[in-house]
Amino acid sequence: MTTSQQTFSISPRHQGYFALALWGVIALLLLRHDVFGLDEGAARALLVSWSIADQVASSVFHTGMPDLRTLVYLPASYLWSGNVFAAKGLSALMLAIAAWLLYGWKNRAAGPEAALLPTGLLLISPLALQQIDTLGVGVFLLMAFALGGWLDVRFRANPRPFNGWFFAQLGLCAFSVSLHPAGLAYPLALAWSARSGPLEAKYRRYFLGGIALVALFFLVPKYLLSMRLLWNDLAWFHGHFKSLGSVFSGTLPEETGAMQWLPGACVLAATGAVVFLRGRALWSDLTGRTLLLGLLLGALVGDQAWAMIALSIVLYFGLPMLLRSEQDTPNRGFMRQRGWVLGLVFIGATLFMLGDKAYFAQGRSGTLSAQDQVIKAVVVAAESDRAARDAEDSDKKRPMFIVASEWPGRTMLACKCNTLPLPPVARDAQGQPDPQAQLAKLRGVTYLLLDPKQTANIDLARNLALLGGAIETASLQPGGVLLHVREEPAPKADGKK
Repeated sequence: MTTSQQTFSISPRHQGYFALALWGVIALLLLRHDVFGLDEGAARALLVSWSIADQVASSVFHTGMPDLRTLVYLPASYLWSGNVFAAKGLSALMLAIAAWLLYGWKNRAAGPEAALLPTGLLLISPLALQQIDTLGVGVFLLMAFALGGWLDVRFRANPRPFNGWFFAQLGLCAFSVSLHPAGLAYPLALAWSARSGPLEAKYRRYFLGGIALVALFFLVPKYLLSMRLLWNDLAWFHGHFKSLGSVFSGTLPEETGAMQWLPGACVLAATGAVVFLRGRALWSDLTGRTLLLGLLLGALVGDQAWAMIALSIVLYFGLPMLLRSEQDTPNRGFMRQRGWVLGLVFIGATLFMLGDKAYFAQGRSGTLSAQDQVIKAVVVAAESDRAARDAEDSDKKRPMFIVASEWPGRTMLACKCNTLPLPPVARDAQGQPDPQAQLAKLRGVTYLLLDPKQTANIDLARNLALLGGAIETASLQPGGVLLHVREEPAPKADGKK
């Protein structure tokens, strides 16, 4: 009887799972633990999910229609209601799923080497860390695009009409459109693929009609009611170079100098070169087509979610261009085939890790953005109001502490108080701003929080400035102004004394 020595080995699949789990633990250690710096849309979706889980009415429902991240946050809300860090952990899980799906997609198309290097750089990029930390929409967009490609493969393997894969793709279309203008890329790319899909012509029309229906379900109310209800007050055509530059730093620079635009210009040039050289390869695949359309549609906004799409295109289509096979370079050693590529990857990884270190140090020091500094002033005012309520006689009736904010979701999370959106601009019969009518709209509001430099707030700020002693400035900072409503308008006279 012979014995053989058995060696312990781990399959590559389980090695990948272990690496993703280790990355998740490290990423969570680098995140902030406070409630500042969050994405406004994510803050509203998180507050709605908490209200549903706790079955408590909240003023967040006055802020408009939340996106479908509310459904994603529901499991964490039922388990850890009121815990923002749990939502950040869920966001890290979404990015891990996106990375796993993107790796599988690229591995099938170009091999493991062309899939592993881009996935690793994507996971350690400061922009990915920032999107997790702020609950940014870029993580969910990337997950939706990658999941869409996987669902399409499953559906084509079992092309029966009205099965689970059929409706899963329609549901993902609704989720993607609700997030961001770039989310329209997935239903458009899916509709293009459905033209040559495996379904019969009759059911293909049903599929295309379903895609159009779920997209219009979100777009038509947005158009009829207000641009402010769906995509959470995005700044259109704003900050493209800053957003692309955050690929290396994770944060948007406060200054607007040439040096702040240089990193963004480099990323933009790399993205343009990849699209020009690999445009046919991008369009030939559903996931690539979705990324390309998302890049074009997201350019209407130019935020960091759009920069996340640009980074993915550069990594998954630009980096494999540099990897040459042995057949292309015969009789050459490994270093001549891969040495300069690995050097480029090493430089990129080093820059990314330096950006991660700087981002972690900034969060650990408690540094706040200009807008968060103004929101911090509301937190101080709310804490003072709660302390005054606890110290005074319980029989004395004190007016409620209500804030009208330009960022109602983030303000409500920070101050834990009733928060409403900014009131509309009051105008007279001739359409001119009316300060006294504006004061009547502020009945019951204690504080106003807004950025008067924004174009949408100019008329409102003019009305408030003409109210004189009824409004006083509690805090004036570069990111905005906090105004205190000193007196309420008197009720309308009814003819009785």
